[in-house]
Amino acid sequence: MNNVIVGTAGHVDHGKTCLIEALSGFNTDRLKEEKERGITIDLGFAEITNGDDIRIGVIDVPGHEKFIKNMLAGIGGIDYVLFVVAADEGIKPQSLEHLRILESLGIEEGIIVLTKVDLVDGEWIDLVKEDIRDTVKGTFLEKVEILEVSVKDNLNIETLKKDMFEMAGSTGKRRIAPELTRLFIDRVFTIGGFGTVITGTLNEGCLRPGDKVKLYPKNEPVKIRSVQVHGKNVEEAVAGQRTALNISNLKKDELKRGDVLAADGSLVPGKKLDVKISVFPDVARDILNNSRVHFYCGSTETLAKVILMDKESLGPGEEGFAQLRFEEDITFRRNDPFILRFFSPVETIAGGTIIDADPVKHKRYDDEVIDYLTRCESKTGPDAVALMLLYKAPTGKSITDIAYELGATSNEVRGCIDDLTEKKIVLEVDEDLYLHDKIIKKLCETVKDIITVYTKKNPLSGGIPVVELRSRLGSVKNANDPKFSASIIKYLIRQNCLTENDGKVNIKGAGKKPTAEQQKVMDQLASECLSKGFEGLNISEAENKPGLNIRQVVDALEAVGVLLKLKYPCYIHIEYWNRALDIVRSHFVNNDSITLGEFRDQIGTSRKYAMMLLDAMDEQKITRLEGDYRILL
Repeated sequence: MNNVIVGTAGHVDHGKTCLIEALSGFNTDRLKEEKERGITIDLGFAEITNGDDIRIGVIDVPGHEKFIKNMLAGIGGIDYVLFVVAADEGIKPQSLEHLRILESLGIEEGIIVLTKVDLVDGEWIDLVKEDIRDTVKGTFLEKVEILEVSVKDNLNIETLKKDMFEMAGSTGKRRIAPELTRLFIDRVFTIGGFGTVITGTLNEGCLRPGDKVKLYPKNEPVKIRSVQVHGKNVEEAVAGQRTALNISNLKKDELKRGDVLAADGSLVPGKKLDVKISVFPDVARDILNNSRVHFYCGSTETLAKVILMDKESLGPGEEGFAQLRFEEDITFRRNDPFILRFFSPVETIAGGTIIDADPVKHKRYDDEVIDYLTRCESKTGPDAVALMLLYKAPTGKSITDIAYELGATSNEVRGCIDDLTEKKIVLEVDEDLYLHDKIIKKLCETVKDIITVYTKKNPLSGGIPVVELRSRLGSVKNANDPKFSASIIKYLIRQNCLTENDGKVNIKGAGKKPTAEQQKVMDQLASECLSKGFEGLNISEAENKPGLNIRQVVDALEAVGVLLKLKYPCYIHIEYWNRALDIVRSHFVNNDSITLGEFRDQIGTSRKYAMMLLDAMDEQKITRLEGDYRILL
């Protein structure tokens, strides 16, 4: 079934509520005060079905200027609008304000309904129609026919209903993937014996009894007991339906209008948004940098400060980039439309679109920031994925994280990633970890610089120990995650940018052969160590050479297998190490164990050096100490 949400718009007392009652048989004014005063104060809801494959949910909004915030809480989630003008009054102030709001929220389809035609004559109707035509010129309603109706005479009510279903057949194709689930709460109440109930328009995704979702921006888990659509229990509510949820673990006073129910992990609470603002052409004042405004998106109303990125003010009809900074956490998605009203006096001044729902704090007049916002505003599909990874993912992101960032499904992102990896714009550096090629190239240069600096100070090292490289790379901005550093190093090794040998990493093709002078020093030290026999060489007692230090020489000799470290700073020549192994193994031909004293006597040295040799054998799992004895492994 195609599920569509239709909203009303228009000036107070132009017959919106009566029109909905004529169409649906349901009076949407539910509050006592509404019925007493005869005007709509808060949102009202009704349903119209054709008994076939289309279900229309109707949101009736207040027309009075004092209740514009209630109108904004409901109008953002609609698919198309019934723009209502009373024939006896014509276009009025709230008609114009509602039209500007609809334009800013990206509503693209609607029906113009001229009500109360029974109260005026044909000549007056023609004048009102002409006024409407002038008003909607240049808007999405410019080419829409004006339908004359009368609730009193039932004139064209069925025609309007038929037009609504025809329009519903081509709209309302919303995404229903569970990972996109999002419902802006517009009512919270308690029912005796059931507990807390929330209602809202299910913008995207689907909800079922038993589902576990999150309440944002509090980021609290919510379990759904039951689901209703227009008063009927259902096994599933899908995007485009007015939905009521009975939840089990939160009380009424823990929720409010403007909170969001969404798939776990799909939203990120924060206090900033990057946006494009479009000021209405007929407002009386400019939006100045640092202005405080009322911000409306979905059913959320909150306060924000406007930080203009490249201007000091935005005047009537002007557009500009800004960062909105909030006093409390908010949660939205990229491309969500919004409305701004002045802090005081409270009047509607602008609309806009969210470019980045989880930005960092920007500096004003930063060319790189302006370039990012300009490019990001117009990018979709693979281009949007590539741009996000380039500007916002210095340590890469998974497909799921990219999807949440862009408000897309994992399958949509996977298709984009396949396209980008084929073009080598984006690369998979580890399992489900994607980086932009430009970031990888920068990291590669950073890694090479680290290795170059290290090997210059340690010319005989044969490379930097991988643990050391990870540590040094971790001190670089945006690369301080050990897991990420390890992934990058492994990736560069797989791509033959780096080589790894004996736990050391070097630049591919970097020379390892020592100079003649370096080789001479190495031979001298090896010879000196050989002369020490089983006692080995204490390098802290050896002399450093010009341009080299003993540690570098020892590391190089250890790397080529000439020396073996026993316990720093003591090293033994490999020849004497092998002799010690032969002595131990020969002993075990006729014995089950060997003591420290037995081994000391057989190698003819002191207890100290015999202990270091046996400890080294234990570390290499050649022997194992059990009490006062060692056994051969």
